[in-house]
Amino acid sequence: MDAEPPELIDIANRLGLTSVCLFTHVPAAAASRYPCVSAHDVAALRTKLHDLGMTLSNLEVFPLDRSGAREDFESGLAIGSALGAARATAHIHDVSSDQDAVDRFAEFAVRAAAHGIVAGLEFNAFSAVRTLPAAERIVRAAGCGSVVLDMLHAVRSGAAPCDVARAADLIGYVQLCDGPAAMPEERRWHEAVRERLPAGEGKFPLLALSRALHRDVLFDIEVPQSAARSAGMSGFDRAQRAVEASRRFLAEWEEARAC
Repeated sequence: MDAEPPELIDIANRLGLTSVCLFTHVPAAAASRYPCVSAHDVAALRTKLHDLGMTLSNLEVFPLDRSGAREDFESGLAIGSALGAARATAHIHDVSSDQDAVDRFAEFAVRAAAHGIVAGLEFNAFSAVRTLPAAERIVRAAGCGSVVLDMLHAVRSGAAPCDVARAADLIGYVQLCDGPAAMPEERRWHEAVRERLPAGEGKFPLLALSRALHRDVLFDIEVPQSAARSAGMSGFDRAQRAVEASRRFLAEWEEARAC
């Protein structure tokens, strides 16, 4: 997550991946943490993606709060559209009611759709939408968009396989990672943005939670490894560790689905 977009694309290509997720909108408070694509980067990145036969799977991150920074969203979506993005992930913050959340997401989903992009609502403990059932209700009420399933947030919010099964028709994008069975509340923000484990290296019930997912769901890998980075491990080596572990998990997932 710390690699600049051209480097990230090159790493993904070297590891045999066919798509990447890029940041085209980052709130000011997080600007130093995530390299963000600007309009000036589009031509070179579009050429690189085309030449490598790769695609842009998802855009991060669009916080739907009370600030009303719609013109910033428009710029991020337009940049993503120019790069052929398929999806954009949104979080909802500081809402006055359930209907307020529905209205905000619906507005963003319509805005994204105008660029040929499917909006995805991600739930997490740091937003106003904390659980998978809550995200499902909002997306169904909005009548558009999709649900993003981040395995870390699913586990930490207590999501069960039956919750995933009920929302499976809305889940098109999964962020894959692992972690310890429990994490103190005061460490959960650090875990979410700085330190996750590759699939299969922790205690998350990944296979149970994934069993009901549709076969065409897109798996992304979200495994920040700040300790390994601080210890001098290269971006490629960190990515390779996460990718190889994810491939092992996905092979198990395919085998389980076939049974």
